[in-house]
Amino acid sequence: MKGLECARMAESEYIFSRYYSKEEFVDRFARGEDAAVDIIIPVLSSNELWEKNLISIYREIPVNRLLLGDAGCADDTITTARKFPRVEVLDHRHFKSLGYSVRELIKAVETEWFIYLHSDVYLPDGWFDTMRKHQGEYDWFGCPMRITALIEYPLVNRERPYAGSQMGRKSAFMGGIDRIDDDYVYRQEDFVFARIVEDGNFRHGKIEDTFHYHQLMPRLYGNDDRARKFTGIEIGWEMSPEEELTTVETQVRGTIKYLRPDRFQVLHLRTNLVRLHELRKVDLGELKEWTLRVNPEWLPYIPRRLKTTTQRAKSLYRHCINTFRRWIARDRL
Repeated sequence: MKGLECARMAESEYIFSRYYSKEEFVDRFARGEDAAVDIIIPVLSSNELWEKNLISIYREIPVNRLLLGDAGCADDTITTARKFPRVEVLDHRHFKSLGYSVRELIKAVETEWFIYLHSDVYLPDGWFDTMRKHQGEYDWFGCPMRITALIEYPLVNRERPYAGSQMGRKSAFMGGIDRIDDDYVYRQEDFVFARIVEDGNFRHGKIEDTFHYHQLMPRLYGNDDRARKFTGIEIGWEMSPEEELTTVETQVRGTIKYLRPDRFQVLHLRTNLVRLHELRKVDLGELKEWTLRVNPEWLPYIPRRLKTTTQRAKSLYRHCINTFRRWIARDRL
């Protein structure tokens, strides 16, 4: 097991180079294996690794048919996929939801077992063989994901100096550079150097007419103890008000109609209801009537009234202040 973990770690560390290295097309189905399965993928668009992802799919899986639910691709997703064998494209442009597209794709499957993939998934070596081992345990199962983030977004922090690519005059540092001892300057060096420059009556500033790329990727320290693992990344999406409203309302009604209430789903529902309230787009009376018709199990979890995030923060503040006042009054008695 330890060897397998090391192999997986090594693949994870070098996955970015593998994404962009040349990889020969291998059609596992051509071996004549009897475990061939249909693959279903709903698509609206894809990323620049779509072709590489397809290469990994055909390498790992004996693909009986690749079934694509085309929700209206405006890029070259379909054209790229048609370069591969046994591809069938289903016209799903008139469907409104992802769930309905997946439903129709499943109904089009002809093999006993099938595989549902997202278009932005790359399969590692041994994926299909490992998954097959669990067919006797489950009838529908998945495996964990590892996020590889390849995005570009502007990071402008007005509160601190720009760092990562800077230019300076040596003389601006010579009056104060010896103040830096071999001790605590780490990850705040942009502030420290800016202060040294300004304390020497030199000018520190920020420019806006160029930029640099800053990479968030694993660093290859080998077996060095300095190697660190990413535990998470938070990415914010810019959505139009219309898109956000559609997304949040779909989450609310989809949760109520198709799921059972548990701790996670109740929290998820209430978070989205608060956001709908902030958008001034929720009628709790209408929602309760609709819930009564489609899934009354959720009725106890729809609140009588909603507070915005700001209102909840103010309520918490007032609660803390009142609690503090009670403590003071109690101590005076």
